[in-house]
Amino acid sequence: MKIIVLNGSPKGDVSITMQYVHFVQKKFPQHELKILNISQRIKAIEKEDNAFQEIIDEVRSANGVLWAFPLYFLLVPSNYKRFIELIWERGAENAFKNKYAASLSTSIHFYDHIAHNYINAISDDLDMKFAGGFSAAMYDLLKEKERKRLLLFAEHLFDAIENNVPMSRNFRPLIHRSIEYVPGDVQSKIGVDRQKVVVLTDSKDEGTNLGRMLRQFTGAFSGEVEVIDLNEVDIKGGCQGWIR
Repeated sequence: MKIIVLNGSPKGDVSITMQYVHFVQKKFPQHELKILNISQRIKAIEKEDNAFQEIIDEVRSANGVLWAFPLYFLLVPSNYKRFIELIWERGAENAFKNKYAASLSTSIHFYDHIAHNYINAISDDLDMKFAGGFSAAMYDLLKEKERKRLLLFAEHLFDAIENNVPMSRNFRPLIHRSIEYVPGDVQSKIGVDRQKVVVLTDSKDEGTNLGRMLRQFTGAFSGEVEVIDLNEVDIKGGCQGWIR
């Protein structure tokens, strides 16, 4: 069978996460695990329609998807999250529908379940069949017990696909509600004295709820409030690794 491995590590093939995938590849040579570097190539994937479409075509042709990623402080890397957003922005959800899915992470075991629940919920939103997750510490591959546990995880995924095992949905879809924020009058203003107030935002558009909230908030101060729009900051990319 063919499993598409969506690699969430910005380090690509040389990442710790991919060593776990390479180990599974060696132990199950009868199955194809095709690795696609997502986080490492997110700029090209975002800008080039062909790059994104090639990934979607691979997913469409696969029997299952393995979401493989390092944990960057509770969640998947920002580059990986951006790819997930692109799936909906470009209407590619159908390529994932009814595919089996699983998640594999490497970390120092700091609230790993949050990231796995997130990927589980994403898989549920995409109408996939989520077969579970595997959470590894950075050096677990050096331990015989953990290698056995990894192989059991992989075998479970392969068996589920081969036998078309039914999977239950774990997360209900979000119900979107259209709510308009209408600011009221500012009754009294807060003095800032010699303190500096800075607000970070990703939108100053007053046609949005966030923009109106921003105007209301900054208007509640008697002194100057500096507003920094992150869209105007030259950010080269997402986090490339843990900062300790």
